[in-house]
Amino acid sequence: MPLAHDFVAELKDKVDLYDLVNPYVQLKKSGSSWVGLSPFSQEKTPSFYVHPDKGFFKCFSSGEKGDALTFVQKMENLSFMEAIEFLSERFNIPLRFEHGSSRGPLTKSINSELYALHELVTDWFSHNLRSGSQEGQVALEYWKNERRFDMETAEEFRIGYSPVDRFALGKYLRSKKIPPEILQKAGLFNKDLQRGEFVSRFCGRLMIPIREKIGRVCAFTARKLSVTPEWGDKKAPKYVNSPETNIFKKGELLFNHDLANKAVSEKTNFLLVEGQLDAIRCWVEGFKTVVAPQGTALGDNQAMLLQKSNPRGVQCLLDGDDAGKKAAFDYIPIFLKAGISARFSILPTGTDPDQILLDQGNSGLQSILDQGISPIEYAIRYKLEDIPDPTPSDRKKVSEFIFKSLAQVSSLVEREDHLGELSRQLGVSIENVKRDFRQFSQSHRPYAQRRSNSEKIPSNQGSVRLTTAEDDLLFVLLHDNRVASPLAHIFDPSWLDLKVPSGRVLAKLLAETKADGPVEPNRIEEFLEDEDERKAYQNHLYQEVDEADRESFPRIANQCLHALFLRSYKHRERVILKNLSNSEQTPEIVENLRQELIQIRKSLSSPPTLISSSLDNISHAQN
Repeated sequence: MPLAHDFVAELKDKVDLYDLVNPYVQLKKSGSSWVGLSPFSQEKTPSFYVHPDKGFFKCFSSGEKGDALTFVQKMENLSFMEAIEFLSERFNIPLRFEHGSSRGPLTKSINSELYALHELVTDWFSHNLRSGSQEGQVALEYWKNERRFDMETAEEFRIGYSPVDRFALGKYLRSKKIPPEILQKAGLFNKDLQRGEFVSRFCGRLMIPIREKIGRVCAFTARKLSVTPEWGDKKAPKYVNSPETNIFKKGELLFNHDLANKAVSEKTNFLLVEGQLDAIRCWVEGFKTVVAPQGTALGDNQAMLLQKSNPRGVQCLLDGDDAGKKAAFDYIPIFLKAGISARFSILPTGTDPDQILLDQGNSGLQSILDQGISPIEYAIRYKLEDIPDPTPSDRKKVSEFIFKSLAQVSSLVEREDHLGELSRQLGVSIENVKRDFRQFSQSHRPYAQRRSNSEKIPSNQGSVRLTTAEDDLLFVLLHDNRVASPLAHIFDPSWLDLKVPSGRVLAKLLAETKADGPVEPNRIEEFLEDEDERKAYQNHLYQEVDEADRESFPRIANQCLHALFLRSYKHRERVILKNLSNSEQTPEIVENLRQELIQIRKSLSSPPTLISSSLDNISHAQN
């Protein structure tokens, strides 16, 4: 049973676009609209505008635009029907089907099933921690006594416990009628079944849920406990993480980002730590902008997530061992490329934020953060600290590492600042540093970019028409439907090219208009059948139109009408002439073709035109 014909329009009317977008993009008020950094491209100057009153967004840096459904489709990589389901669940708007039915054949997407499954599993793990069982008590004592967290924090982060019994989770979920194909895709079980049962990846472990950018549980980290089974001579690892799944890409999220994103602003910094329990401790002690990479070192995608929140910068708090120092060094080009102002603070060897906060309190950790240094200074210290008397060659190696990173910095102002700091840190004149940077950039520029103008290959490609008559006419009708009725009654749908998405949308629009009168633009989406049609519709609908442009709409509609008519009839004329040249045609067929050709040429001499009175009325109404 299909969705009710007006449900899509109702859904978009009820969804507040600000509430939908804000978890993904930090928005600031700008007149009647909101503005933030683009979620679709890397930028430093906000060019992403949200217009809640009009129900659409526009991104000037990437060219993306659309409504709530479009935004969800792009951000969550969903189909149109999956996006409807997502918004329905997110904003508690029940799906409505034809004939008043509240149920229908709309199947949930795999991603939706997986998120729902992880919510169910999170609740089950949480219950196990508080169940009073002997195993659960072990996990509870570890949490409260060894890690010194309280139960309020356990509730806030939904901490749980997975039993030693490796079949327990699978049996529980099968009792809840979860389909086996969903269980196989969840990342909660080992690849192979045993005795026909699903085998849990997490046995006898403290369970830490991992949430994605808008707060949905998508995976788990499992911490070893005293009851964790050991398998043979191989010791159980300290931590076991969910593998990557449809909903969990560890390089594309940060632990606690959903909470930290609500607390960060252009006046505050993100605090980047290495471990999840360290992040939880920092959060509890008031460092509300803390995040942690998920199982891997920070990557470009994660840096972009931080940058899109428009923070003042990022403070990195890393372990003082060799691995921690190397990780900080590897972060330098990532932060520079992303345009993030970073400071590096290295913990004393053998300590972590959790222990420092427990032993020394906030002031102890803040003291370490206050000693943070810039990426340039850190790179120089890291590369030269073990060299008692650095040579010019040593300094050159450091400079070239920084030059390589700075070559990816798009802002000339930021690049100038970094070069100035490099000259001060190395004790070299700024002129020499800039000269070396220019030489480095020239020598490392791709060959194709170094070709002289005389070597450039000329392009033989001509200009390409970017719009069709179908595009232009659809644009007019979506922004001023007063021309729709007179047009629909003289328009022949066979004139349209239905291979073009705009042609198919236009055919549906004109058919509905002829049957029931002009259609409101927000209802048209109900008639569309595929993603290409929706994209064509949305691309035209969300173009901005000046009032002065509206005066030309009747004239443009008439031009499109003539163009489509002439194209269709000229094509038919060519087909007839080709058939007439075929000597195998019977005399009867030849005569019919000649008569048709006469009629076509008469029609070509007087193409259809929107009656002048209709156009005059439209123009008068616009003026």
